[in-house]
Amino acid sequence: MQPFYEKKDEEYRCFFSENMTFPAHLHSAVELIFIQDGAMEVTVQDRTKTIRKNEAALIFPDMVHSYLTPDFCNAILCVFSPSHAKGYYHLLSRQQPACPFFSTAVHNPDLAPAFERMLLYAKQSLAISEAWLNLILAYLMSEAVFIPRNRQDRTDISYQLISYISTHFQEPLTLDKLARELHFNKYYISRVFSVRLHCSFYEYVNRLRLDYAARLLRETDLHITDIWQDAGFESQKTFNRTFLDCYGMTPSQYRRALPPHCPRE
Repeated sequence: MQPFYEKKDEEYRCFFSENMTFPAHLHSAVELIFIQDGAMEVTVQDRTKTIRKNEAALIFPDMVHSYLTPDFCNAILCVFSPSHAKGYYHLLSRQQPACPFFSTAVHNPDLAPAFERMLLYAKQSLAISEAWLNLILAYLMSEAVFIPRNRQDRTDISYQLISYISTHFQEPLTLDKLARELHFNKYYISRVFSVRLHCSFYEYVNRLRLDYAARLLRETDLHITDIWQDAGFESQKTFNRTFLDCYGMTPSQYRRALPPHCPRE
């Protein structure tokens, strides 16, 4: 599972994802996901749909979204800054699709190969991969109906919690600190996590930290001590235990199990 909370303006990442499940999150990038096989439950803001083979979802910047794979799912995911979308830059920042889910590829035989080409060239040529992305967007945008961006979502407590934690998860975080920063009662916040996000505050924070750490294990040669400290864990013991519970192996085992072609930055 790749992380989704980076805010680099130049960000462009396209990768294959298997059995992805991730709690509600948001970021300043655009997210495009295409199902190659299986099914995934995707929630965008307050809309949830199970998308299946040859269906897609397009999530605009700063929209809360989550993923759940109930059985199995193979997908192509592209996370990119609006600046990579060329003619759609202003549309992505000012509007949103009335429906973020697309079945265009079911009837359009060109779309599935286009996603495969976008993925193929992501590791060979950013310019070519980006060109395929813009072709895909042209197909999807021609089907979509757009409405003005709903700014009221930003006043929702779930949005505020997710936004704050996505920015500060690498720092020491407690429920008390979050309550002080956002001016909410900590017991109310705890209930929001339980009822709306279906996990505890600490489970949510640790999931973001684990996902960030797993990416560093995959894509860098950083020492594990540097990784758990950068991810925000208080100790290596806590990091190892939490990582083992989530991934079924230690961080060292996870890194050794990486396939030879796994990219390193």
